[in-house]
Amino acid sequence: MTIPEIDHLTERFYQSISFNAEHYPNFDMLQELFYGDGKLINNNFDKPVDFTVQSFSQALMKQIESGNISQFAQQEISDQTELFCKSAQRISVYEHSSASDPAKPWMRGVNYIQYIYIEGRWLITSMIWCDETDQFRIPEAYLL
Repeated sequence: MTIPEIDHLTERFYQSISFNAEHYPNFDMLQELFYGDGKLINNNFDKPVDFTVQSFSQALMKQIESGNISQFAQQEISDQTELFCKSAQRISVYEHSSASDPAKPWMRGVNYIQYIYIEGRWLITSMIWCDETDQFRIPEAYLL
């Protein structure tokens, strides 16, 4: 039960949802990272949009197939993880881009992720995220 295991799990999450025109997101890996159905909540809108891992995968695939998005990259740039017993939570500051122009600036946001240690490994139970805006800036303490 070490933080490096959680670091690796989080990195694999970001890898699983990143894709380009030649490689779709890795939905099989995404499912393996979660406990049960998982819970993913996009809190960027007036009302939260919540997903299971399966409905998140279906919604993302629908966006890809409709041509609304052809590539997406997301990576963690800062984190703070707390552990107690067989539970953990992480403030994961990320940056992401769906632009084909590499010179276009990446957007940032915060992902709150919860984990559980079960059957000898860490799994994600839930996450909620929100992108940074002019109104809501990422706290400096999160970027240390």
